[in-house]
Amino acid sequence: MLVKEMETVIAYGIKVNIALIIFYLLYIALLKKDTFFVFRRYFFLAAIVFSFAYPFVAVSAWGNIVSFEKPAELTGEVTVGEPSATLVYANEPVNQERALQVDWPQMLLYAMATGVFFFAIRFLWQLASILRIRRKSVPMNIGGSRVFDLHDEITPFSFFRWIFVHAQSHSEAELDQILLHEQIHARQWHSIDVVLSELLCVFFWWNPFVWLMKKEIAINLEFLADNGVLREGVNSREYQYHLL
Repeated sequence: MLVKEMETVIAYGIKVNIALIIFYLLYIALLKKDTFFVFRRYFFLAAIVFSFAYPFVAVSAWGNIVSFEKPAELTGEVTVGEPSATLVYANEPVNQERALQVDWPQMLLYAMATGVFFFAIRFLWQLASILRIRRKSVPMNIGGSRVFDLHDEITPFSFFRWIFVHAQSHSEAELDQILLHEQIHARQWHSIDVVLSELLCVFFWWNPFVWLMKKEIAINLEFLADNGVLREGVNSREYQYHLL
């Protein structure tokens, strides 16, 4: 029963990662050089949801294909002459080899689970760090926007509806553009994309394409926010200077 469950888990992981790799390669081939940032975002979201969902359609069939069950071993019992006369030969080398055998599929699952545990702790630590920053920050109103003034000089960021900025480090013009940038992140719920990409890296940390996809998702979200700022009529040259 345990072997069957292991095969099902491995089959599910294989299918999810194959789909993620295909979607990433499609993105590189067809979308990376365009400027359809909104379409890119929904492409990534659809790719993640589809990759996690579609294996449930036929994961049992893949469990039969990706089978790690060992073939039945010969017993070493030989019948000589009359059926009543049975000679049993002790197959000691086979027994020793069996004792030294390593269950590689199980070892693989243990290694993967260890990595998942490590990156899950890392992800929870990041969430806890945001909560600590939130607790240490001072709520204030800047230009009609509610923000959290950072205690330390940290790069401005947002998490869902929370906007964090170290107001003393920026001029009034910079603050207006920074807040506009972060408000677009908050209004469009970009943190959902960030959390999903982080969860991908938690569960499939061993797949380099997942980390590449996470990077592309983050870059595209910044493009979306920058494009939204420019649509508000902000001077592009001045905005680029403030970004630098």
